[in-house]
Amino acid sequence: MSNFNIKNYTKYLEYKKENKDITVAVGMSGGVDSSTVAYLLKKQGYNVVGITMKHWGGMNELNKDSKTCCSLDDIYDAKKVCDDLKIKHYVINLEEPFKEIVVDYFIDEYINGRTPNPCMVCNRNIKLGKLIEYVRKLGINYLATGHYAKLKEGILCIGDDPKKDQVYFLSQIKKENMKYLMFPIGDLEKPEVRFLAKELGVRVYAKSESQEVCFVEDGKYKEFIKDITKKDFESGDIVDRKGNILGRHNGIINYTIGQRKGLGLAHHKPLYVYKIDVKKNQIIVSDDKDLFKDTIYAESINLLLFDNIKEIDGLKCMAKSRSRDKFHKGIVKVLNDNAILFKAENEEENFRAVTPGQGLVLYREDGVVIASGFIK
Repeated sequence: MSNFNIKNYTKYLEYKKENKDITVAVGMSGGVDSSTVAYLLKKQGYNVVGITMKHWGGMNELNKDSKTCCSLDDIYDAKKVCDDLKIKHYVINLEEPFKEIVVDYFIDEYINGRTPNPCMVCNRNIKLGKLIEYVRKLGINYLATGHYAKLKEGILCIGDDPKKDQVYFLSQIKKENMKYLMFPIGDLEKPEVRFLAKELGVRVYAKSESQEVCFVEDGKYKEFIKDITKKDFESGDIVDRKGNILGRHNGIINYTIGQRKGLGLAHHKPLYVYKIDVKKNQIIVSDDKDLFKDTIYAESINLLLFDNIKEIDGLKCMAKSRSRDKFHKGIVKVLNDNAILFKAENEEENFRAVTPGQGLVLYREDGVVIASGFIK
C-alpha cells in the first residue's frame, strides 16, 4: 500500500452539497468493499444507511457454526461499521426466499448433472431483486454495493479491475432495477480499496475475501447437498466417448465439465470430463481437444442493452462462458423469444469446457453488458 497516495483519491472523498438530499442504502456484507462504499458515500455528503441480508446462516447442521457469508459474525461486523459511521443499520431476513430460489435451484442443478451459478440467480432475485424492493418501500433513492462494476449509459459495464469481472454475476439483473443502483468503487482495483479503507479507518480493512459460493463452506458441495437432501448419490461408470469403461465415479454431483483432477483413472494420457449423463449415471471423459466448441446454446435470456430479443439477432459482439474466461468474438443467432446461439468467429475464439448451468454473457467491445442467459 506504500505505492498509493491519498491525494490521488480526492474525488472519492469530496463533499458535494447536492448529495445531502439523496438517501443511499449500502448493501453491507460486513466485508471491506461494502464497508468502504459506506464510508466514501458519507464523505461525499449522501444520507447513508446500511442494510444487511440475513439469507442463510445456520439453516442446516453442516453450516450452523460455519463462517459462510452473512453469518452472524458478518452481520455484527456490518453493524459495527454502521455504528462507527453513526448511520442506521437495517437487517432484512430473506432466508425463506433465498432457500426456495437459490439453494433449491443449486441442489437441483447438481442432481441433474449441471453446474449451477447461484450468484447470478441470487443477484437477480435476492440481492438486487428483493433487496431493491425493500429499499424502495423505505423511500430510499438508491442501493449501492461494493461490486467491481460500473454503469455506462445507465447499463451495466465491467469495472476497471482486470482481475474481477463481477458484472458476469450481475448480468441477470432486471433491466428496470438498474436505475436504482450505484457502484461507487467500480473504477478502483482491490488494493486501492484496501488502501482507502485503511486510510479512512474502516475496521474491516484487512478482512479476507468472501468465498465464491456464500452458503457452502470451503467448497464442500457434496457434503452440503447430502446434508440438505439426506440422500446418498450412487457411484457409476466412467467411460470414454465410445462407451468403454475406464473406472468408477463416486456420484455425479462431484464432477463438472472440463474437470481433470479427482477422476482416479490410470491412463496413458490426461483425460477430462466431457459430458455428464444423468440417465445412465455415467461420467464421459475425453481428450482436452474434444472440450473445445464453436457454438453455445443459452436460454432464459436477460436483455440489458436492448428491449427486444430480435434486436440482437446477427449481432457481432463478445461473450464469456465463465467469469474468468477470456472474451470470445462471435455472432448471435436468435432461436426464439427466450433462446440464442452464440457462434465463435473462428477457431481461435472457440470455447473450452462449455458447462451447462453456467452463464453466457454478451458484451460490447467497451465492456457494456448486452445480455445474458444460462447455458443448456
